[in-house]
Amino acid sequence: MKKRVVLAYGGLAVALGLLGAAFLFAFRTQAIRFVGRMGQGINLGNTLDSTGLREYRPDADDLEYETYWGNPKADAETFLAMKEAGFGTVRIPVTWEDHLDESYHISETWMNRVQEVVDMALAADLYVILDLHHEEWLDLKVERSAQIEAEFVTVWEQIAARFRDYDERLLFESMNEPRLRDSEVEWTSGTEELRELVNRLNAAFVETVRATDGGNRTRYLLICPYAGNHETEAMEGLLVPDDRRLIVSIHMYTPYSFCQKEDGDVDWDTEETRERVTQAFSEMKDLFVKNGIPVMLTEFGCVDKGNLQARLSWINYYRKEAGRCGIPCIWWDCGAYALLDRESKTWKFPELVEALTNEAVN
Repeated sequence: MKKRVVLAYGGLAVALGLLGAAFLFAFRTQAIRFVGRMGQGINLGNTLDSTGLREYRPDADDLEYETYWGNPKADAETFLAMKEAGFGTVRIPVTWEDHLDESYHISETWMNRVQEVVDMALAADLYVILDLHHEEWLDLKVERSAQIEAEFVTVWEQIAARFRDYDERLLFESMNEPRLRDSEVEWTSGTEELRELVNRLNAAFVETVRATDGGNRTRYLLICPYAGNHETEAMEGLLVPDDRRLIVSIHMYTPYSFCQKEDGDVDWDTEETRERVTQAFSEMKDLFVKNGIPVMLTEFGCVDKGNLQARLSWINYYRKEAGRCGIPCIWWDCGAYALLDRESKTWKFPELVEALTNEAVN
């Protein structure tokens, strides 16, 4: 009789465990549906993420940074143009380091401007992703990992506190392409030690944001692998914290010579490239999406070389493969990648914008 009771309790434990797993998957499936509602996106690149001005002008004001890299100040019309074109999400890269004091406290002037830009984007009925971008202090030197984590937490505590009462249309992204700079592994999948440090920072980010309460208890948060890399080892090395409202952020500019090298290839369409892109999206799906963890391609793009048709076919192939795997894509928009003329609020390449925003692809 005792043996039967033990077996019964054992079966109950297994059943409860399966039930708990089912509930977790159901909650995570909600996250996938949420990401689906966000639609396709575009970055406000090289604006609030500009750096280095005070190296040349030590007395420069915080607000002068926004136009330092050649783009106009963000305004309401910028975001309305994005919305009217069919984009559902804008990612707003922000570099904070030139606006931090020695204790890593953010300038009130800069924080106010970031909030003003976020408010304009939300008023245009866009979802907004806010991140830490070109942070030199976030160089993954393992020997100073404790200091990096402390500084990282201090910065995110302030950002989370400022936006704690915003609704879920505002998302936070832990880091942009975290890596060991100027090293032989900078743009690779990293080492096991470096991937572990990224996981530690991602976990600290989630814990820090959740601890500020308010809307941050349920806000959707994005975490990334080492360098934001889409390669197998980098994605397999990403440890996703036990939290039902997380999204994995990946970057992919493949092939490099076509996408990023301005004097590189003007065409991309080879069997090898198609296989690489297809494999990367399939791995994102198998590692994350199938387990109820949504993925967003938060950066992709290809520079203009007078090769409109090649760029169009490249976008269409990315969108098709991403759509097959349930992954929205966010275009990197500035400089040679720019589709939006931010002065006139007109689109330079309407065909590319249509390909990027066409939800029929999904």
